[in-house]
Amino acid sequence: MDTLKSLLRQECEFQLSDELMDSFLSRFTKRDIKSKSTLISCGEIDSNVYIVKEGIFRVSYMDGTKEITLGFGLPGTMIISWFSFYYNKPSYFQIDACCDSVVLELPKQVFDSYVKESHEFSQWALSMAHCQLFYNELKQSVINGNAKERYLSLLNNRPEILQNVSLGVVASYLGVTPQYLSYIRKQLTK
Repeated sequence: MDTLKSLLRQECEFQLSDELMDSFLSRFTKRDIKSKSTLISCGEIDSNVYIVKEGIFRVSYMDGTKEITLGFGLPGTMIISWFSFYYNKPSYFQIDACCDSVVLELPKQVFDSYVKESHEFSQWALSMAHCQLFYNELKQSVINGNAKERYLSLLNNRPEILQNVSLGVVASYLGVTPQYLSYIRKQLTK
């Protein structure tokens, strides 16, 4: 659990006390998720809070008939369907395991009780939300340019994604076809 606490501490600037962090994490239930299994389904309500303990999760959505990969959740990432969490609406995104993975699951009611009872926890939760917004913008600044530059950026910044995620999913994330991604990879190995 120390590794997970360390990863969570890297996710935002505000730091929970060890006592509160331990109390919070003790309320989660561990779930093993097999590769290619769905954690949160698009169109279903799931207001739970998840923390990735092991593995990689893919966040995707449908754009017409095309599936788009928006991002990935790595160990230490908090995953929430905001539609479900805040408005009890079906999730817009689908969250799938890219490899055998482990998450910690917490009901919304337990999360809300921490927010209600602890000012410190509320500050941490707000800081986590701010950090997620920051990382969304950071992703746009890092994964930009032409397809080759986006691939190289992913290779340099998140090689574990390339090692554990199918090329089709990586291609979707980079906004190219799997065939074009294979072409880029071949060009770089020459």
